[in-house]
Amino acid sequence: MSHPFEQFIGYGIKQFFRAFNDLYDQKLADYGLTAAQVNVLEQLWTAGDGQTQKQLHERLRIRPASLTNLLDTLVEGGWVERKLDVDDARVKRIVLTERGVAQRDICMGMIVELEQLVRQGMIPEEVSLMLIWLNKMRLNLPDQ
Repeated sequence: MSHPFEQFIGYGIKQFFRAFNDLYDQKLADYGLTAAQVNVLEQLWTAGDGQTQKQLHERLRIRPASLTNLLDTLVEGGWVERKLDVDDARVKRIVLTERGVAQRDICMGMIVELEQLVRQGMIPEEVSLMLIWLNKMRLNLPDQ
């Protein structure tokens, strides 16, 4: 018998995300990282190094306390540093270290590998449609 929630798109997406995230966490464990920590690094890789904690909080949409814990772990692991802003000593900027910059290519390789795995059996048109549908669904949700 099927699960009663399997008829809901959101439930299917949540189940997929959990399975995908678990697999990503397993691959990242060799490097001492989690998918949540890499989400922070991804923001620094793509949106720019030297963001404030507030900027990261707004982009990641996670609780400030959760972000602080993630950043503490990343600082302890040597992936990022907190540096005082040159214009405002009250502000700390999150800056990638050499180790944090180097991790980008490793994580991108993992994402490409996982992407190939989830695209198995799909033709390019199906992938394109999937991306269009996911984007439409995301745009249907209210901004928070």
